Amino acid sequence: MPTLSHPVTAHNLTAWFVVAPPADAGVELDYAVLEESIAGETAVIHETGDVNELFVENTGDVDLFIQAGDIVKGGRQDRTIGVDFIVPARSGKVPLPAFCVEQSRWHRRHLESPAHFSKASDLIASKRALLAMRLAKSQHDVWLSVAEEQELLAKSVQSDVRSDESPSSLQLTYENEHVTRAVEDYVTILEHAPGEAGGSVVGVVWAINGVPSHADRYASPSLFVKLWRKLLRAAATEAIIQRPREAAEARDTPVPTAPAIQDWLEGRTAAGAGSQDEQLPPRTLLRTERGESRDRFEAFDTARPAADAVHVAVLAQ
Repeated sequence: MPTLSHPVTAHNLTAWFVVAPPADAGVELDYAVLEESIAGETAVIHETGDVNELFVENTGDVDLFIQAGDIVKGGRQDRTIGVDFIVPARSGKVPLPAFCVEQSRWHRRHLESPAHFSKASDLIASKRALLAMRLAKSQHDVWLSVAEEQELLAKSVQSDVRSDESPSSLQLTYENEHVTRAVEDYVTILEHAPGEAGGSVVGVVWAINGVPSHADRYASPSLFVKLWRKLLRAAATEAIIQRPREAAEARDTPVPTAPAIQDWLEGRTAAGAGSQDEQLPPRTLLRTERGESRDRFEAFDTARPAADAVHVAVLAQ
């Protein structure tokens, strides 16, 4: 069973790393991730003209893992991917559920192509948005969460974070100089922390202001390594949104103990909720378990029926 490392803290954000036993860590599942695949031109996300559906095409020789919350920049408007998704190598065009995170645009932006997406460097930070996509599947709720996130970021960094080029674009907000400077303040402290955790790190658990926030665990250390900086930037953005307004509030915030974090991760299933499975062709199985204090989402590769989940996400309610 994986264990938790000692906590590492940057300001109001604390991380515990999930360390796999040697026997588990030796099983490497080779997946590409969206950021590297778009940059390396081995994956294309195609615009369809449908706000809530895109096409993904994996032209590479390695299977592709896409994480729910991946933001793709470009097309007729920026989107975020609505589900964890496995795309086989040499896949051809495959439908991909998505949500808009740029409400006002429906045309080419600057030199970007309106037919496909040029960048996938960020994960959406807001747990409200992630739950809106994963549970309610509500575009309206995603739009509300984007507007709320922009407003709270602006208050936290004390500057307007909306872009003149497209004020509703969440991606352009993440690229705002005040936001990137604030995020980098967390990144500088935590970016090398997984290497100091000992053993093979396959995941991370976050607490913000001393309260469990969210967690991600992967099928292999290599997949975690590929996604680590995106996970860190997203967690830092959420921490910036929630950081205490007064200095007195920031002092003496207790860090949860490892047993408390483990209890939260394993928390009880909500009465009568059980778990629900959803099959997404060509080879993704999604499993959702509602909890009393957190919700759990698992993504399985149906081509590897005996394998553990490729990704487990836990989100506080």
